[in-house]
Amino acid sequence: MKSLTLFSLTALSALVLSSCSATAPSATTVAPHTTSAPNIIFMIGDGMGFEYISAYRYAMSELGQSELAPTPFDDLLVGAATTYPDDDTWVTDSAAGATALATGVKSYNGAIALDANKNPQQTLMELAREHGWGTGAVATVQVNHATPASFFTHHPSRRMYNEIADSYAAQITNGGWSYDVLLGGGYSYFHRDDVNWLPQLTEQGMQVLTQLEELETVTDLPVLGLFAPKALPFAIDDRPERLAEMTQHALRLLDKQSQQNGKPFALMIEGSMIDWCGHANDIACAIHEMADFAAAVQVVRDYIATNPNTLLVITADHSTGGLTLGQGGEYAWHTDKVMGINSSIETMATTLAQLPREEWRDYLTPVLNLPVTDEQWQRLLSTQFDDSAQGRERLYPIHQVLASIITEHTRTGWTTSGHTAVDVPVMAYGPGADKFRGYINNIDIAKALIQLVR
Repeated sequence: MKSLTLFSLTALSALVLSSCSATAPSATTVAPHTTSAPNIIFMIGDGMGFEYISAYRYAMSELGQSELAPTPFDDLLVGAATTYPDDDTWVTDSAAGATALATGVKSYNGAIALDANKNPQQTLMELAREHGWGTGAVATVQVNHATPASFFTHHPSRRMYNEIADSYAAQITNGGWSYDVLLGGGYSYFHRDDVNWLPQLTEQGMQVLTQLEELETVTDLPVLGLFAPKALPFAIDDRPERLAEMTQHALRLLDKQSQQNGKPFALMIEGSMIDWCGHANDIACAIHEMADFAAAVQVVRDYIATNPNTLLVITADHSTGGLTLGQGGEYAWHTDKVMGINSSIETMATTLAQLPREEWRDYLTPVLNLPVTDEQWQRLLSTQFDDSAQGRERLYPIHQVLASIITEHTRTGWTTSGHTAVDVPVMAYGPGADKFRGYINNIDIAKALIQLVR
């Protein structure tokens, strides 16, 4: 199974790299003149600072070659954005970052489409809905997580997962839902002990899907896809093309609706788990999530090639982990070792917790695929789990040892398990792309998009 997953990633990356320069014009090309509002495709790499794009490019390249591999991002880059929230920290969380990108208003960390005084702010998607546009979002985490929630709902805390799911379930816009297509994880929040929204949604005309393969059979909107209890598995542990696949179907369905009603659409696509890998200080995990996001970018570029009245904007809400490519004073970053790792650290730690210690070496040797030293093995085998904790907290000690061993072999550096305040990339192509050039504030991205809808 793992060899198939790695083959899929390699093949997918090759497809992305071979076609990225051919299917869409350079960001500097003047887009054709249009007389109607363009479709808006807003892609957010959660946690994706510039360093993640560099890491992805190096990982896709061959060591020792004079030329680096191209990526779908390269000719779209137009500038950079600052990300600070409306407080005294300079460091945003995903909720405040997404609120800024969805509403054009800065807020406090944890806010879902509210300003610093907890007043609801109209979002890009709500405005688009008022004008009769199609709307939707695609994510690899639960659809009621901070970023997608900030485009469709209003809550004082991102932790109000049940309440956010309830907002999605309610028919609140002109007798319909606030979205036409919503794809990701989060099934457990809609099917709870206190309420099961799914039968009611189905009775009201919503198509509710629980298997990704079911998207192939959907021909009309609206559709709610809940493909995991919470987040989808990490791409390195699962199927690397899942974001691209969801994106392709979302575009297919929104485009069909647009052709029928003559209205544009606005779609937000989040590469959600780049951030989660950054929090975990897991470089192999992060590269696979970047490949997943890059494949989705390529799907969008292919769509734009035949639908030029479409604006694509790509950015990040913040960067995560303080990633550095090079660590410990050694002038090297070993991409071959990074790409040889066959599982996320979280999956490794979870599996180790279920195995007797005498089986750890047999399990880890082909998964880590690193020349682990005797001292490193001893460090692993002597690690104790925190049995007073639950979930990820219980696995934290072994997680930290695994991360340190990967760092020592790959020379990947991390400064934090949280977010950082560095600037993030801004990419754009299509009608109105010139509004995103240079060094801008993240709220300026939302303001420009909202102006296009108005």
